[in-house]
Amino acid sequence: MNLQAKIKRDINRHALMSCEDLDYQLASIDFKALSRYDDDDSEAAYTVENGVATIDVRGLLVPETSSDYRSWGVTGYANLADYIQQANDDYTVTSIVLDIDSVGGYVKGQHLVDEAIADNTKPIQTFVSGNAYSAAYRIAVMTDRIVAAQFAGIGSIGTIVKHTEQVSRLKQIGITVTNIRSGKWKAVFGDDEPLTDEQLAEIQSGVNANAQEFFEHVASYRGLSADTIASLEGRCFDATRAKELGLIDEIADSVSISSQATQSNNNPEEYDLNELEKAQAKIKQLEDQALSDKAASDQKIADAKAEAQAAKDALAKTQASTRQAAIDKLAADTGRTFTDEQTNAFKAMDEAQFAVVAAVMQPTSKDTVVTLPDGLDKAQATNGREGGESKILAAVEAAKAQGAK
Repeated sequence: MNLQAKIKRDINRHALMSCEDLDYQLASIDFKALSRYDDDDSEAAYTVENGVATIDVRGLLVPETSSDYRSWGVTGYANLADYIQQANDDYTVTSIVLDIDSVGGYVKGQHLVDEAIADNTKPIQTFVSGNAYSAAYRIAVMTDRIVAAQFAGIGSIGTIVKHTEQVSRLKQIGITVTNIRSGKWKAVFGDDEPLTDEQLAEIQSGVNANAQEFFEHVASYRGLSADTIASLEGRCFDATRAKELGLIDEIADSVSISSQATQSNNNPEEYDLNELEKAQAKIKQLEDQALSDKAASDQKIADAKAEAQAAKDALAKTQASTRQAAIDKLAADTGRTFTDEQTNAFKAMDEAQFAVVAAVMQPTSKDTVVTLPDGLDKAQATNGREGGESKILAAVEAAKAQGAK
């Protein structure tokens, strides 16, 4: 049986379809060319450029074809799954693009492509050069990214079954068909008798169940809810609207995909290169982390030093203010005016030295004996020097020489 006859038979048997405008798609298939097809004319499963394998997905999607019929408007799921596997195993291929122009097709056989994409280890994206409707869109959502041309068509998410009734035509030519059944569901849904409400409900139940699986499939890959997908009611959209709805990722004239090498089971050299690159990347990461940690440690040290300096500056400011107040009080107590040189000398003294000067310079009578503050002796007043006069004694002598006012 040729392909055309098989498709017509399946439609008459109410095969579930995920397809937009099935009649138009069937009319677009060049079955005459298929009948003259020679296996020697078979086209390549994919083309490779700069490591990117492009696999065309064209026309009606059917479970399988005996040869590659994509140029005539038919793509087999089994064939497509095989092309994806070939590209994945090809060491010259680093990434894959599915170039889709299809209105969809059969529900049967879709799992073959699902499995091939799931098992693929290389980056895989979709470029919708024409249309990605129904089953074709179902394939697209499984890839890493969907890019569509500006005038591409997206959507028709749902399922359809066709039933053709020919009772009236048979009557016109004088044919009456009577089906004698052992059970009410035996050989029903034929075109030689009208569908009952119960039979129609049975078909509708199967359509609904498959459509729900389709909605959930799309929702899981596009980050949407199944109810949102169902609410689209099988409508078709242009690329702009499809992007707004979250059905595609980008609108562009072509898809840009990385050609960076990925691990291939059939290419040990490529595998070793990837392992080296991973190791080098790990080293770089550790080095960057070490530099980052050192920078953080250096910053903490700098911050601590800054805090210490700020505290030191604050203490010095407080001490200077306290010393200036003490000098002012000493001037007031003694009724003297100190020169800048004396004031600076006072400021340079430590607390013990200044205490000696303040005690010595207090007003006294002839009979008063000047005593050092408690706990101080001459050695402390002279900073422990055995010979020579200290700055303290020099300041005292200078103050005495000035005389009381």
